[in-house]
Amino acid sequence: MNKTASLILLLIISPFIGISQYNSGFGSTNECYGKTYTIVAWVLTDTTNSIDPLSESQVRTAVENVNNRFSGICVDFNLCEFNELPNHRQDTITKGIHDEEIAALYRKKNVINLYFVSEIINEDPDAAPCGYAPMGSTTVPSDTNKRDAIFLKKSCFTDDVLAHELGHYFGLYHTFETALFGAENARGDDCSTTGDLVCDTQADPNGSNDADCHLAPQLTDTLSGLRYEPPVCNIMSYYTPSCEQFFTRGQLNRMLMIMKTGRKYLW
Repeated sequence: MNKTASLILLLIISPFIGISQYNSGFGSTNECYGKTYTIVAWVLTDTTNSIDPLSESQVRTAVENVNNRFSGICVDFNLCEFNELPNHRQDTITKGIHDEEIAALYRKKNVINLYFVSEIINEDPDAAPCGYAPMGSTTVPSDTNKRDAIFLKKSCFTDDVLAHELGHYFGLYHTFETALFGAENARGDDCSTTGDLVCDTQADPNGSNDADCHLAPQLTDTLSGLRYEPPVCNIMSYYTPSCEQFFTRGQLNRMLMIMKTGRKYLW
């Protein structure tokens, strides 16, 4: 092939090479774990199931959609059981009080237990969470009732919410994390020790976004003087984008590390 032909071929394929390299950093990784995790669902209802009813097909569809988010590390989830519990007294729970009682009564060991309730009361009166999960780490947690308990509010349950809570369960922090490790600057040179400890999620001021999935209004980082370019479409953020949400390669690799260490006991 002469030089002219080679140059033309390079110009044709270069944009596609660039796209492939860019996409490989968002939602894919080099290692295939090949693991299927078992999920057991517990849906707390009133006696008539009239408060925020939730069907097995809704939960099963959400789990199937979540599997797409974890495909980059060849991990998926299987809804093995769907249990309805007519127990109105516990349909509204206070985090840290009623959740312990529920998990003690209804629990399958060494699998992921999802508990669906109508209302979650948080210690912060201004917060109305759609769910919460025990944070994963590299250390195997003690075998307590809530070790594998994820609590979800029925009225705002989606596959995005489930993916977000599974992210916490497998060791991911919010992209805007500051309380534990300090704020990450917009330059990103402290990404391994601050923020969410993941270096391919940009510093996040936890602002608001416009319809085009851009930070609006634009904010400037006082630490570096640079404009924030946060991961608005990231599953572990608090933005409300119209774009499809994803995990980055760094997030997938962090979860993979937790799966092999702190959550290695799971079936």
